[in-house]
Amino acid sequence: MLIKLLPRPIRKYLHMTKRQRKHEAQLNLWVMPTIYIAGTLVLVSIPLLLDLYLDLPTMTTGFFNASASNTGTLVSVLVSGTLLLAAYTLNSILVVLTSFSSEYSPRMLFNFISDRTTQHILGLFYGSFVFMLVSFLFVTNSSRDYFTAVPIACTLVTLAAVIGFAIFVNHTTTWMQMHNIVEAMKTESERIIQSTLIDELEPYRSDEPGYTFEDYTGYTCKASSSGYVQLINFVDMIKQAKEDDVVVRMDAKAGDFVLKGNRLFSYRGPGAQGVQIEKYSKLIQIGHKRSEIQDVDMSMNKLSEIAIKSIGNDDPTSAINTFHQMADLMINIDASTTLHPYLQDEDEQTRVVYNTVTFSTYLHEGFGRIRHYTQKDYLLIVEMIQVFIRMTDSISEKNFPIIWEFAQDTILHISYSAFFRADRIRLLDYLKQLADVTGHKMDYYELERHLQPN
Repeated sequence: MLIKLLPRPIRKYLHMTKRQRKHEAQLNLWVMPTIYIAGTLVLVSIPLLLDLYLDLPTMTTGFFNASASNTGTLVSVLVSGTLLLAAYTLNSILVVLTSFSSEYSPRMLFNFISDRTTQHILGLFYGSFVFMLVSFLFVTNSSRDYFTAVPIACTLVTLAAVIGFAIFVNHTTTWMQMHNIVEAMKTESERIIQSTLIDELEPYRSDEPGYTFEDYTGYTCKASSSGYVQLINFVDMIKQAKEDDVVVRMDAKAGDFVLKGNRLFSYRGPGAQGVQIEKYSKLIQIGHKRSEIQDVDMSMNKLSEIAIKSIGNDDPTSAINTFHQMADLMINIDASTTLHPYLQDEDEQTRVVYNTVTFSTYLHEGFGRIRHYTQKDYLLIVEMIQVFIRMTDSISEKNFPIIWEFAQDTILHISYSAFFRADRIRLLDYLKQLADVTGHKMDYYELERHLQPN
């Protein structure tokens, strides 16, 4: 009952799962500064207790003592100075980041805000301002003639804020370099893959379907509202399916947009008639925005978006660097996950069937979008084929046909007249290497005839 009286944003956080709450907190600026401000209120009490209650000025020499008027003047100047420093810094950085985001990706601003270094330094700015403000209030309302700990503490805190300012400027200029942005995005994507595909799903995966109760009548559950599938609690779903003795087949995956009335999942088994749909519906979170918590597709989308924007900004170097990071991410996915759809309980009985994206999906989500935006800059296609050759040294052979078919389809949709002679020879050389590695030597000659019709 009391929860309904709280503001809507707070109620939203209370209804989230722990995993969602942690993810959303990282995307907001108020969490870390709140922690710093709370710590500051504790920290500022130390010099105030030393001066106002333990009478520290009487125990020190005159060199360390400052009169009340001088202390008040010092603290008032530091209050306005720290506030001005924080405001000027944030204003300048936001202007630059907004312009930078419009050129490359609107997600950059959110990535910068969610960066831990950014949040810690902003917390330091807010904390230092609160430290000065509280000190100023106590000093101006005190009847003491001298202070020792307060002016020293305020000076040290201001020095910390100045150092934080220098670190923040250096951090921002370093972070805004395109290769660092792409590297940070790839690292975040690897963390999502580790937590979702490996830590959460891999222990339950099986390559054999086992008995999936196909001879029982199936029932369906439809979405009660429209939105993006943000989170699926697979562990609890497996436990609930075991308790009900059913097999759940997911029709929607994390990141999918579902309309009200669309199928979310179906279930069948000996206990299907007694299933309480609400127990399973609570395990599937649907919201108004797409979330990265379990959405591995979005990892490739973010990187491909950077490459596309780089192409539009005539920045092929950044686009090529993005190709390399995308290839590294795909190798990571191929090496660390099996992508089998069957999730089993401890008795090796299939309980959930979840069709995750395949290697082909990742390839088309990433490079498939990019090739549509290369326009006449077909040198990037040459670089893309070169990246595929490097990938074949690290990925499993079962994915070789997927890479070759993608490369073949790409080349067949390019006019031979788009290349200069030297570039055409270079591309054919790379295609021959790729054909040899992937076992498609005969298919290479079709591409050669396409690029050299005469």
